[in-house]
Amino acid sequence: MTAPLIAVDARYGLRAMRRGIGEYVYQLFWALAELPRPYRVALFGDGSADPEVVAAFRRRYPVEILSAPNFFWWEQVAFPQAARRWRAAFVHGTANIAPLGWAPRAVLTVHDVIEWHRGRDFPGQLAWRHRLSRLYRMNALAHLAPLCPLVFTVSEYAAATVAETLGVARAHLRVTPLAPKPVPSFPDPAPGARPPFVLVLGARDERKNLRGAFAALARTAPPVRFEVVGVEEAAVPWAQKLAETFGVAERVAVRGMVPDAELWALYRAARALLYPSYEEGFGLPVLEAMRFGCPVIASRRGAVPEVAGDAALLVDPADPEAMAGAIEAVWRDDDLWAELARRGQRRAARYTWANTAALTHAGYLALVEGGR
Repeated sequence: MTAPLIAVDARYGLRAMRRGIGEYVYQLFWALAELPRPYRVALFGDGSADPEVVAAFRRRYPVEILSAPNFFWWEQVAFPQAARRWRAAFVHGTANIAPLGWAPRAVLTVHDVIEWHRGRDFPGQLAWRHRLSRLYRMNALAHLAPLCPLVFTVSEYAAATVAETLGVARAHLRVTPLAPKPVPSFPDPAPGARPPFVLVLGARDERKNLRGAFAALARTAPPVRFEVVGVEEAAVPWAQKLAETFGVAERVAVRGMVPDAELWALYRAARALLYPSYEEGFGLPVLEAMRFGCPVIASRRGAVPEVAGDAALLVDPADPEAMAGAIEAVWRDDDLWAELARRGQRRAARYTWANTAALTHAGYLALVEGGR
């Protein structure tokens, strides 16, 4: 008898440059490949897939790249058609969405319900095309989530908000925490190799609170400075202009997405990571920084306190004075810096992708064996 097949939406994980959801998909299915499974897995991507990433995964799973004119067509037409062609028993929507017609046979990963908080718990307006996408995704998720037999999410905070916001029964929810990505070892940066700085992972989205970060920097004294990376390329001029607005342009360097090796080097060289997000379902950069011994100053909202524990300085993201005080403390107090670095490395070591894969595997097993 043929083992049941799970068809996976792997679009974001098959890209060369990956943000949070993409890293989740990539690392999860890389680790899952190491486990013996009484079910089969096939990965499906779109035109954004990187040929080298696809080739690497094809040594572990079948991978098919599907053509579609837009994300809606891919999610609701191309992907479910491919799942039927492959005679899939279930589909796994890894990015808060799945084919609507597959709800009773869909596994769903809901990373957060941030869009239900936008404009209520944090500021920010979206462009019109993003508003249309948001309308589709919010309504689709509200329909899907209560009907799916298995819903993964990434933190206890996310599980509570998913249950409350979307009406998902807790018995159908499984928490599969994220983890820092595996990295090769390389020597510590040479002392004095570059001037000290605070690392900020930015984005145009007001939820990420780059505005608050610059307001905090304006309340600190030189030589405190920021290196901001991860901003969408088209938004780099906006971020530079925002720094000018707060009078800190000369103390800020802004760049777009950077390769992993460069980001790892920044974590190792930074005096601290500032992570002032208004809302997160997990907050993976917190653990990534901690892994490298980079002290973390982070928001006390959302799932970040759950992830960071007592290994970070937690501040109100709406209070630039509090952020500035934390930055100054880590910048000037070597004992505090060293203590946060030690605590962070211990904290990050508790999270592994092998554990995420094992928890996901347990959910898949319960599903294909007819239980929950």
